[in-house]
Amino acid sequence: MEAVTLFEQFPEPARSQLAAAFDEGRTRPEWCFARERARLAYWTPIPGSEPMIVWQFEPGPDPGTAAELLRHSLRELGLRKAIHDITLPPGLTPVVDRAVEHEALLAAGFVMEVERLLLEWAAGSDLPDEPGRLTYRAARRMDPGEVIRLLVRISEGSLDHDTRVEVATSGAEAEARWMYDDLMARKAKPDWFVIGYLGDSPVGLVAPDDHSIAYIGVVPEHRGHGYVNDLLAHGTRTLAAEGLRRIVAATDVANAPTAAAFRRAGYSEVGRLFRYYWRTS
Repeated sequence: MEAVTLFEQFPEPARSQLAAAFDEGRTRPEWCFARERARLAYWTPIPGSEPMIVWQFEPGPDPGTAAELLRHSLRELGLRKAIHDITLPPGLTPVVDRAVEHEALLAAGFVMEVERLLLEWAAGSDLPDEPGRLTYRAARRMDPGEVIRLLVRISEGSLDHDTRVEVATSGAEAEARWMYDDLMARKAKPDWFVIGYLGDSPVGLVAPDDHSIAYIGVVPEHRGHGYVNDLLAHGTRTLAAEGLRRIVAATDVANAPTAAAFRRAGYSEVGRLFRYYWRTS
């Protein structure tokens, strides 16, 4: 079946989003499933890799039918793990406000493990000051191994749930290589993703893409000195200088230091993301 025919099962804007993701190599027709009024499609952030995100999911009115469609799709694709995100305005919860979707996910074996803050800097807000303590080198112009080693170091003692899970299950190097591939696959100018240095010592990195602060982190020996503020100011000012009217970001609710850094930089909470995980036993 032609991709466009399968994508026609979804209403707008999902239909156009699926078609665009197909053109970028991030989804495929065989990753789309439908049963009665339930529909879902998988997506990957890295073109050419296996699907890992239940991206478009319309459960319909019956959580039982939606749960069976989820189980069927996981079997058909032979996945070992998958995630699904539900985003809501502040104050709402999936248990009440997306009850059918929530119940379908639980019935299919997904577990809601982490809640994330969705943050936004909007044009007209004050730009964060950049203290000038750090110098920057473009990560895309550096040896990949050097950047991956830095990502391994940043993962040590990380408060980010996904990072901790991947390090525990796959190892720090595998997690860092996946993160490197993900960041390099994003839409960004070559000099946006940078490593910050204090003299010759790498302090951390910030990776803006075409609409967001995709990743930010500081190596263990430089934590506690406010360098996350420098990195975030640099990334925010980089995108603002490109004329972006809105810059988005996300961090775990439990990651209080990073959340505080975003608030100091002028970001405000615009929603919550509830992340569900499915893994084979």
